[in-house]
Amino acid sequence: MDYALQNMDVGLVLLDSARRVLALNPAAVRLLGDRAAGLVGAYLHDLHPPSHRAKVELLMATATDPAAPASACSMMVALPGRVLVVKATALAPATAAGEGSAVTALMLMEAARPTAADAQTPPPQLSASQVPEPLVKLPVEKGQGIVLLDPADAVYLQADGHYTTVHTADGAFFCGLPLSELEARLDARSFVRTHRGYIVNLRHARAVERQDGRAAFVMAAPGAPRVPVSRNRAEALKKRLAL
Repeated sequence: MDYALQNMDVGLVLLDSARRVLALNPAAVRLLGDRAAGLVGAYLHDLHPPSHRAKVELLMATATDPAAPASACSMMVALPGRVLVVKATALAPATAAGEGSAVTALMLMEAARPTAADAQTPPPQLSASQVPEPLVKLPVEKGQGIVLLDPADAVYLQADGHYTTVHTADGAFFCGLPLSELEARLDARSFVRTHRGYIVNLRHARAVERQDGRAAFVMAAPGAPRVPVSRNRAEALKKRLAL
């Protein structure tokens, strides 16, 4: 445990009293990847859809309460290929009189990944109560409400930070569930992960094409969208489709 803590990459994001990003440390840039570009000066709530801003604001408010439990000041954020733990804490004003601008620090830590020893240990069997509940409807936002979409209407799903965009023949819709959860809860006979950022509904797949050495599904939808297939998933997909 001590060794793991010593080698943990801890990102730090500072916010001013208006919830704007003041600065990021190098570890935060590494953890956020491409999403770190242009964050300085950005308003925190602009980085989240309207339906989730209340949750973010509650986290920020809890960070100023010294009596709040540690669990209330943290949240999990799912990004493509990794899961981050975000902990918020308020910093005292940096003036002797205590009248400086309030600053909030967000600490970013990557959830533990399996070690080599873990890989040699068979994963524990899930009990019936631990098996993810299958999704019979996809909750997506439309206007000011939630629409329960038939999963069969989803052509493909695309990761959007720790949320998901569901693409259908009638347009794209925001879904508040992360792609990893959707992968676990959608029917695996139809929905397959082709890339860390994409899931396709094979019932809407029209063709598989190769361009510049990379494969992609061509989907039966307006504009014939192409969904990328990563190299590390290509072989499994070829066997599944008898290609």
